[in-house]
Amino acid sequence: MDTSFAVFAPKDGAILDQISLQAIADVPNSMLGALMDGLVPNEQNIILQGLDIAGDWAAGGPPGTKRPDPQSLGLRVSPGKAIITDKEGVRFLIEIEEEVRISWPTKAGPAVHAALVMVLERKPCVVGSGMQVAREEVSARFGFVDLKLKDRPYYLPIAVATGNGQDWATDYSRIMQPEHPVLKLIVKRFEKLERTVWQAEPEGGVWDREVLGKNWFRYQTVGAAALQSTRAMLMTYPSTTQDRVRLLKTLREQLQSSVEQASTELLQLVGSRDGAGPYAEVLPQAGG
Repeated sequence: MDTSFAVFAPKDGAILDQISLQAIADVPNSMLGALMDGLVPNEQNIILQGLDIAGDWAAGGPPGTKRPDPQSLGLRVSPGKAIITDKEGVRFLIEIEEEVRISWPTKAGPAVHAALVMVLERKPCVVGSGMQVAREEVSARFGFVDLKLKDRPYYLPIAVATGNGQDWATDYSRIMQPEHPVLKLIVKRFEKLERTVWQAEPEGGVWDREVLGKNWFRYQTVGAAALQSTRAMLMTYPSTTQDRVRLLKTLREQLQSSVEQASTELLQLVGSRDGAGPYAEVLPQAGG
């Protein structure tokens, strides 16, 4: 098995060939690939910051769901940064420095059943009388696509219609800092869930089977501790969508094994399976 690869190593008198130049060109893609493998294994794209759509936070739906102005002419996307892969499998760091406005694709407006995605476009550069030079122009394009196409590896989902004709889910592949409004909303819901834990009556299959014994306070303590540890993780470290899905899934399982009423209420944070996106993994599996 050949594990060798080329690196750029300039020396006096050495010839600068195409392989040497390619070694330089490959560095950004290799570095971004290593970063993605560490942050979000098996994913091709991620929003590093910003790229949020304008609108109010929706009362339902998965975390990050927004409700655009029903009278708006389209979606407004804030400035931000993202790592995105093009159709050739090359990764780029993209920065959008100004707000972008994308018109609705149909007269249905926010009710359109589609996904807003970002895709990269690469064009060769020419100078003078049409002479091609050794660089390309890379630009980001925004557009609406059919929901079935949003998971293509060269599409970065920005917002996806949840199916209720009003709301758009935005947390498909993002890094969020602890101070992000979405995380603050989640933590606020946790406070309500913790009250449920301490006010709940002894009931549920776990209690009936006496899995944690006959002391209901023990079940409540386990449930409250699960909520507190999840809250601490979200409010201490940056998290990816994958991280948040895993945390909420683990929390649901812990609550299901202690105070089942709180586990059921947690599912309201996710909403229906059809519009949950990656958060569908938090919901109980069919037959499970």
